[in-house]
Amino acid sequence: MNTFTKLFTLTFVCFTLSACGGGGGGEGGTPSSATSSSNTTSTSASNTNTTVSTDTTSDQQDTSVTPAEPAPSYEPDPSLLDSQAETSNDLHVKADFNFSTSKTVTLDLSGQDVLGASLANKMVKVYALHEVVDSYEDQAIADKALLATTRFNSAGQITMTLDVPVNYKTLLISVDGMLQDNHLLSELSMQTTTVAHQFN
Repeated sequence: MNTFTKLFTLTFVCFTLSACGGGGGGEGGTPSSATSSSNTTSTSASNTNTTVSTDTTSDQQDTSVTPAEPAPSYEPDPSLLDSQAETSNDLHVKADFNFSTSKTVTLDLSGQDVLGASLANKMVKVYALHEVVDSYEDQAIADKALLATTRFNSAGQITMTLDVPVNYKTLLISVDGMLQDNHLLSELSMQTTTVAHQFN
């Protein structure tokens, strides 16, 4: 019975020590762990606040509107319009000036030859002249430049588009098998966009 009492007492002491968490180590460890956890939470919260603040500032910068620059003006200086240009900086170009070196001209041709026969499949040559020419006898005809060669279709018609250099002033349209007097001379002005003619 005495042995049983000693065993019971020893077991009771072991349970008591175990419940206390090992004494001073547990007592000192728990507050330290709590403090560390508290500091970590505080640091995380602080970092979170900083990040939100930075993002907010970034968003505000992105949404800011940059003022648009005014469109450049190409109008000439009025005081220089009536004076002779002394340097290239004094030159100006009118707003409607065409910088293109060629112009598009549409040919619309039809008709019949001098004998009344159809022009179907007849060969046509289109020449360009630097001078304004209104007669086939003009000597400037000798300086003609060939622009295109084509044929009338089976119905005796031609509709085609040509790019003509702007330095040419006259078109000469020569139909194979027709007399020179029946060839077409057409002056080209800056406004000319179509040359329409019916041969007969």
